[in-house]
Amino acid sequence: LRDYGKEKAEQTGIHPILRRRHRDWYQHLVSQVEAEWIGPRQLEWIARLEREQSNLREAMEFCLSEETDTGAEAGLRIAAALFRFWLSRGLFREGRHWLDRALAHNPEHPTASRVGALYAASVFAGVQGDLPASRALVDEAQALIPQITDPLARARITHADGLLSLVSGDLPRARTRMEEALEVFGDRGDLSSRVWALMMLGLVYELQGDVPRAIECHQQVLNITEAHGESVYRSYSLWALGVAALQQADRGQAAELLEQCLRLSRLVDDPFTASMTLEALAWIAGTEDHARRAAILMGAAEALGRALGSTSVLFPTLLVRHEDCERLTRTALGERAFEAARREGALLGFEGAVAYAFGERTEATTQPAGSSATGLTKREREVAELVAQGLTNKAIAAKLVISPRTAQGHVEHILSKLGFTSRTQIAGWFLEHAQDKRG
Repeated sequence: LRDYGKEKAEQTGIHPILRRRHRDWYQHLVSQVEAEWIGPRQLEWIARLEREQSNLREAMEFCLSEETDTGAEAGLRIAAALFRFWLSRGLFREGRHWLDRALAHNPEHPTASRVGALYAASVFAGVQGDLPASRALVDEAQALIPQITDPLARARITHADGLLSLVSGDLPRARTRMEEALEVFGDRGDLSSRVWALMMLGLVYELQGDVPRAIECHQQVLNITEAHGESVYRSYSLWALGVAALQQADRGQAAELLEQCLRLSRLVDDPFTASMTLEALAWIAGTEDHARRAAILMGAAEALGRALGSTSVLFPTLLVRHEDCERLTRTALGERAFEAARREGALLGFEGAVAYAFGERTEATTQPAGSSATGLTKREREVAELVAQGLTNKAIAAKLVISPRTAQGHVEHILSKLGFTSRTQIAGWFLEHAQDKRG
């Protein structure tokens, strides 16, 4: 039906007009979501954008097909406005794909939208460990400073440099740059930017050992997010406070905070924050002589991070905790039992790992989602592989010589059979399942 409508619109010559209206409507939608991110409708908006992904891709594709400044600017605005959504769902590859294309489409104009897109792209590159790409994006943004008069855009560039310093392990520079940015965001920025900046600065303080200042920042985040009914940034600060409690050897408090974070990660359907939380819970289990549990949680965390093209230990200063936990657990279990438990955790998937962490399933060896019991057909397994490669429904259709509607149907059937809600989960399942077969 959609293809028929497109054909008729092309015949009458109104197709470009309809596509511009479509683009403008979705640009307005993502701008509204961005403005209301810190609010009681956040989960509703996340679910809405999840459902609208095919339309959003279509709108961005149209922006990239236009050889006009208006189209290029709209593409940058849409992609930059989707930053928080992509981050909350672990859609780092998706975000980088569209941001890189939007930035390359029209590199001439030093607008606030371009700064926003450079910022988002640099964050995703950093989260995926692609530090050279992140550095190049930050450098490009910094080169625009003489042409940028908007103080918020300039602060965003400063903050991007601070975030890159954080994931690179340069905490003194990260602290300086983030404090500079927060001063501007605090005076002029929107609430979402202020909360994000507070949360990240609190994390820097924490990793430097300045726990009182870290707690002060994160408590401000919790106060704001709880008052507004927000979930995503609240989960980030709960994770950070949990790790801070662990640094102070308060394992009970750490576990309580991390479990609160994990509940929110499950609610949001955020596999990335869940991976970091499962990792931290593994550290606690390891120090409490629950070696098998620690190995299973570690395996689950590592698998989720890999599926997103990232890692469950994002910050270099925390690697020592991962290494200590692995060494203790490997010694306690023995090499063979440790690897078996770690492998069991890797096969759990997002929902299974969260359920195991909460004691809702006592054995990781229970039939995992996505095993042979799910009954995927040969064609559905082919589609799952293409989803894991990051292809859209349209690209899958072209690859398999089927209609886009049929490709969409296959994706929906896969989601239903595996009990998943997003393409990210399909990709994670496929990568782990493929690794299992190679093993």
